Amino acid sequence: MKVGRLLTSSSYNGLWIVSLAMLLNGCLAAKFPAGFSLCKAGDEKCIYERITEIFRKHSKGIPEVQLVSLDPLKIEKMDIVQGGDGPINIVLNFKNVDLSGMSESTVKKANGFTATPTKMDLSILVPVVSLVGGYKINGKVLILPIQGDGKSNMTMENCEIQLKWTGKLVEKAGKQFYQVDKMKATFDTTRFHMHFSNLFGGDKALGDNMNQFLNDNWQDILKELKPAIVDAFVKIFQSVVSSVFNKVPYNELFP
Repeated sequence: MKVGRLLTSSSYNGLWIVSLAMLLNGCLAAKFPAGFSLCKAGDEKCIYERITEIFRKHSKGIPEVQLVSLDPLKIEKMDIVQGGDGPINIVLNFKNVDLSGMSESTVKKANGFTATPTKMDLSILVPVVSLVGGYKINGKVLILPIQGDGKSNMTMENCEIQLKWTGKLVEKAGKQFYQVDKMKATFDTTRFHMHFSNLFGGDKALGDNMNQFLNDNWQDILKELKPAIVDAFVKIFQSVVSSVFNKVPYNELFP
């Protein structure tokens, strides 16, 4: 005679909870591609070398950890709004633009990736970075009105980007994930090039003169626009960083 074990209602509930936990762990956890070596938490030299490797060798993204393509980084929509009574007052809307050049990035600093992370700091140098795609602009630049709708190219040379953010470890399905709470950014560049097609309804003479004016006065223009540019890109960079941290448990990123 076979002897079986009677499963009570509480036993079924226990098995159901265990099965659900296993399923959630399987869905939340993620692995890097084969051959990708990780760094120990706090090993700053290894970490900035590995992040540089991600830019150089995995710039098309790593789907396994929800890292999107970094070169080009496709941006569906981005707005740069500079108001007030200053010398520049514009609304600049970008649509379906590509940020390219990040695959040549070199990480200069990577701090805070410790076993108990709170503040993190990342500094990267990009030789040439370009934002290319559709635009719409309306407003005033220094003393001149500007209006247009077409294709644009904004390129920076020797662009040094510094990202700083705060966050904390949070528990999901029994694992610790790093949650980005707030990010700040700054950048510097040795040259800022701009070109907007179809300015002033396609008037070539006015458009050429405006593009020349913008490039002749790029330093003054960038000084005024920098806070608005930073605000726009912080939202994008925070989304990219958070997507990875939300996917991969922190101790699997930095064992």
